[in-house]
Formats: sequence, structure tokens, C-alpha cells
Amino acid sequence: MKVSTINFPSIFETAFGNTENSAKDLLNGIKIKRNDAWYLVGNLAKRSAVNAGRIVNAAPDGEDFDILFRSAIVNVVEKLQHPFVVTTGFPLATYNIYKPIAEQYLAKRHFLLDHDTRTFNLKGAVKKNTFEIDLYEVIPEIVGGIIGLKKTIPNAEKENLIAISFGFGTVEGAMATTEGLIHRSSFSSHGIRYVIGNLTRELNQKYSLEMKNEHQMDDAFAKGSIFTNRKRIDLLAMRRELLNQYYKEVVSPLLRKHFTDADLETCQKIYLMGGGAHYKELTDAVAEEFAGFIPVEVVPDPQNIVSIGYLYNSLRISDTKPDRCLGIDLGNASTAVSFFEKNS
Repeated sequence: MKVSTINFPSIFETAFGNTENSAKDLLNGIKIKRNDAWYLVGNLAKRSAVNAGRIVNAAPDGEDFDILFRSAIVNVVEKLQHPFVVTTGFPLATYNIYKPIAEQYLAKRHFLLDHDTRTFNLKGAVKKNTFEIDLYEVIPEIVGGIIGLKKTIPNAEKENLIAISFGFGTVEGAMATTEGLIHRSSFSSHGIRYVIGNLTRELNQKYSLEMKNEHQMDDAFAKGSIFTNRKRIDLLAMRRELLNQYYKEVVSPLLRKHFTDADLETCQKIYLMGGGAHYKELTDAVAEEFAGFIPVEVVPDPQNIVSIGYLYNSLRISDTKPDRCLGIDLGNASTAVSFFEKNS
């Protein structure tokens, strides 16, 4: 079965003023209603809003979770059969606290969904949809990533492996054998946000950042430059230094603490995932630490692999009804929604 994944930035801002004809399609023109307010979400918020952002690691009973969840659904509500089978998850640091709250949210079953199609269609209108959730499961984020890589990478299912996910809010890791997850090896700690905080403090000593929030700083960090006060500031050298410092002071000690020599002896490969796996400085640092005895591989589309794992978990609990299955990863940097294409 062929998997499709839709990905958009996990940011939003309350909508004011005219937003008609401001995007090329639904994915880039998400405008949804929650209670009595309208919100620009994702790429539309990134382009049109003033201070688009979200709370990092927000609770499932909060505004952030609800807005991003509805924005994920609006992209697939007319593509899949109803009722839906949904899997989502959280980092290990918040999983035990947030799991029952998320299950209570999903247990509502019946949802109303209002969105405005005039952002990308001159003949559009406010559309009202309903959707129903039949079955759902909330699992740890790193488990979703391991399921995703075992389902999409040839031979991974037959390997003893270590998975490391570099997310914005958290870095996660665990070892999985052909028998299952080794729970004592699981960890969760500071993610790329740690680096963005250091970058902001460093730049504030020399430049006015015009009140840029951390999501805007994360964008600049990814691009390798920032534009402020009509000047472009190159960040590549600082990015390299900050990522190396982050690996040395945060990531490497975690790996030494949680993976024993016996684990490393039986490990056949280390897989890197999450949006931070796009930074070569990080992937090179992992490869250098394990050079000569464990190969290191970045998974394809590392920012989407968790949602793909969630999707396959939905398939498992759905009694093999792929046309109803969804995997929704409400990440701190981006939201990914995976589903099986029709007739695939």
C-alpha cells in the first residue's frame, strides 16, 4: 500500500482582515474555526501572520492541540472513508501525563469542522464538515518512529537497532531488537529548542532581533541566515558551533548513559529521524562517535517517519481497513498526517 504524508508548520495565529486568494491550495491556505475565532495555520500563518507560533509540548486539552488536530483532519476529511481510525503520540517526557488527556479528547468521537476555502479558491466558501473517530490509540513518539522505519526500510524489521529522533521540543531514543523495545534504553531530553535558545541569546548581544519568536528563529536557523534591520546575517558558522556543542553536552552523554556495551555489541544499525536529522552537523557527529563498529543511517523523510509509524499502528487496530486509517504527528516544529492512498 502506498503511503502519502501531508506536512505543514505547527504554527497558527488568530485571523484578522482579508485572507481571500492568499494561497495556491488547501495545504498552503489552512484557515479553520475554533469556537468563535478563526485561525491561520501552517504555511498561511507563516506568510501572513505577524507572530505565528505555538506552545511547545502543549497539553491535549489546550487550544494548540485542538487547532493543529483539526488542521490535520481538514486536509484529509474528504479523502478517506469515515469513521476514522487514528493513532497519535507524545514524547516520553510527557507521554504518561498526556496519554489519558488525549484519549479523553479522541473519545468525543463526533467532531464539527469549519474551514474557509476562499483562501485558495475565488469561488470558495466557509465549509462545514463532520467527522467521527471510531478507534484510536496513543503511543510513545519513539515507538511510532521505530514502527515507521521497520515498515519502510528494507531489512530493518530483522535488525537489532537504535533509533534517535531529533525533534524541536525533545530528542528521543531507544533500542529495539527483533523481539521488541528495550524499555530501559529509552530516553527523552532537550531537543533542537535548546540550540535555538542559545542562538537567540548569542545574537541578542549584537543585533536587534525585532521580537522574533522561537519558531521564527528556528526557521532562520534552518535556512542558515537571518534578516534583521535590513541586513542578512550568516548563521552557518554559528550553527555548526552550536550543534556540535549540543551534541557534545546533551546528546552524547545520553547515548553513553542509556546504551550499554552489550547493547552496542548486538546493535546492527543506528537510525536517525526527526526534523533535526536534516542537520549534517548532527548526523556527522553520531557517525563519528560510532565510526568503525555501527553504521549510521538517516531515514528517508525523517520529519515524517513518526506519522507513518502511527499510520501502520492504526492499520493494526483497524481490522485491516486502510481507507479509514490515519497517523497524526502533532510535532512542535511541524505536523505530519499520513494515510494510505486509495486503490493502492
